Amino acid sequence: MSLQPDLSPSPVPPEQLGALLLELYPLAIGSDGPLAGNRLLAWLGGHIDFDAAWFGRSTIEDGLVTPQHSLTSGLVSDFVADWRRVRRVDPVAAAAVRQPGQGIAMTVQELPQRSSIRAFGEEHRLAGVLGILVRKPDSPWCAHLSLYRRRPAAYGTRERALLQLLMPHLIFVMDLQPPREAALAPLTPREAEVARLFGQGLSYKAVARTLDSSPATVRHHLRQAYAKLGINSKVQMARMVSGVVVEA
Repeated sequence: MSLQPDLSPSPVPPEQLGALLLELYPLAIGSDGPLAGNRLLAWLGGHIDFDAAWFGRSTIEDGLVTPQHSLTSGLVSDFVADWRRVRRVDPVAAAAVRQPGQGIAMTVQELPQRSSIRAFGEEHRLAGVLGILVRKPDSPWCAHLSLYRRRPAAYGTRERALLQLLMPHLIFVMDLQPPREAALAPLTPREAEVARLFGQGLSYKAVARTLDSSPATVRHHLRQAYAKLGINSKVQMARMVSGVVVEA
C-alpha cells in the first residue's frame, strides 16, 4: 500500500522531464475545452500506462474532496456521482488531501474485502489507482487527477514521481495558462528572466544589455536554466518558453 509520501530522490532524470515538457506545451496551443483535455490525457497515456482517468477541479470541504468540474476518460457517465457516495471512505482521496502534491497509489486488493470503496472499485472494474491533488495558492480550488488500471498491475515509484513532476504543468495546460509560466517554474526569477529573453531570440550580449548585466553572468544563468529544465539548445528553450521555434 503506497499511502506514504515518496521522499527518495526522483527516478526521472531532468533531461527526460525537459523532453516531455517540449512535447506537452505545443500540444495545448490552439486547443481549448474538452478537446484540450482529451488530447492531454491521450498524451499522458503514452508516458504513464492507464485505462481510465478522472481530471477535475474541486474544493475541500470538511476534509473531503468535493468535485466541481470533471473530465473523465474510459469511465461511465455516472462514475463521479457514484464516487461521491463513497468518498468518505476512499483512502486514496484522504491521503491526497493530507499530502498535496504527492502521488498516491493503491490496488483494489489492498482495500478491506467488505468495504463500500472496494465494492465501488469492483463495480467499475478498477484494479488500481494512482492519484494526486494539488492545491492552488491563495485559492479555495484544487486540481486532482486519478489514473486507473483495470488489470492487477500496481503503479511504481517512477510513475508516482513522474506524475508529481508533471502535475503542475498539466494543470497549466488544462487551464490554458501561458505555457512559459509553468515551464519556467523550477527557475529563480533571474534565471527565468534570462531564459525568456534568450528564448525569444536575443543573443547573450543583447540579453546582458537588456538586463544591465554582463555576458558572463547571463551565460551562468542560462547554464543553470538548461540544467534545471533538462534542455541543451536555444531551439528547445524557445519552444519551452513561448511555444515557437527560432533559428539556433
